[in-house]
Amino acid sequence: MTGRPRVLFVDDEPRILAGLRRMLRSHRDRWDMCFAEGGEEALAALRENPCDVIVSDYRMPGMNGAELLERVREQYPTTARVILSGQTNEDHLASVMALAHEFLSKPSTPEQLVASIERLIGGRDRAPIQSLPSPPGTLVELIDALQGDDTAARSVGTIIEGDPALTAKVLHLVNSSAYTVGREVSDVGQAVALLGLHTIRSLVMMHDLIRTFDVAGGLPVEWIEGVKLHSVETSRLCRMFAAGTGWESTAATAGLLHEVGQLVIAATRPEEFARTLALWHRSGETAEATTLCAAEAVTLDACHIDAGADLLRFWGLPGSVVEAVVGHAAPEPPEAVVDPGTAVALAHLVVEADLGAVCGPFDGPALDEDRLGEAPREAVSRWRRERSRQRR
Repeated sequence: MTGRPRVLFVDDEPRILAGLRRMLRSHRDRWDMCFAEGGEEALAALRENPCDVIVSDYRMPGMNGAELLERVREQYPTTARVILSGQTNEDHLASVMALAHEFLSKPSTPEQLVASIERLIGGRDRAPIQSLPSPPGTLVELIDALQGDDTAARSVGTIIEGDPALTAKVLHLVNSSAYTVGREVSDVGQAVALLGLHTIRSLVMMHDLIRTFDVAGGLPVEWIEGVKLHSVETSRLCRMFAAGTGWESTAATAGLLHEVGQLVIAATRPEEFARTLALWHRSGETAEATTLCAAEAVTLDACHIDAGADLLRFWGLPGSVVEAVVGHAAPEPPEAVVDPGTAVALAHLVVEADLGAVCGPFDGPALDEDRLGEAPREAVSRWRRERSRQRR
């Protein structure tokens, strides 16, 4: 597809399509728009000219919106998918959320619809990514927790918070759905409560929430376990840095997700990423140790930081989380923690220094903790004490 982005709107009611035409008339110079009355007509339009974004009603006779989007996902995986629905019962909710990149209430305001379309157009290269790899054992742990009669949202939330891939997907689902119109959710516990255990259980059983790491894919399982450990510990330290602030949950979530770009590249270019990791590790054996991003520039012409930020943005996560993820590999360590970005950058450096590099140079300069303020120094000491107790 070349030229302006192409957006296809689908509804079985001509008056709804006419209303969309009027509502979006001012955007004709930014998008090529076409309109289809029903699923069959939409598929015919796509065969003639594929689109960047499809926006479909859910309740339509014959082929409903979920069935249409399933066909689109199979046949046009790079097309971003939006569902509009005035009413969706709980049994159908999981399938709709799994198939759509965005789930909007009907009617939506012009501002909501335009913002969603623009965001999806900007990240449409990420449309084929349905989920990210989780370490072996995570799926079994989550299923066991969900099968109990007395399952609590808190226990499920704890499992999700222990895995960056799961956290990213759950926050994607809740922030791209009608649950959060007009607000952003960065707290995993709140996201689980909003989605509900029934929906999470359905998504897990549909295999759309979690994707188990493929041990035969060329990447060592030690790599993904290391990324998970680093991310969880960075999140814990971020929460300590941010304790008592209004951005505590944002910092903790950004800390958990700051290396998610490695999962994105591993999911989309596993063999190349395996070679990149090998190059980065070899650099640590020389006098010219380099960062993972520098190695990626050589082998991939990409950087995992940008890849992660692009996906999180496409998935609709709060901008404050994305911004903190982008800034985590700051060239100079922050001397004070004043916001989620500085919390993540400092926590990342401390955890790498204590547990080993996950993306920085293997023998990078030591962090001068004496330059830190009293509060962050105490948080680092407390984090180390708690880790020491956990290892006993």
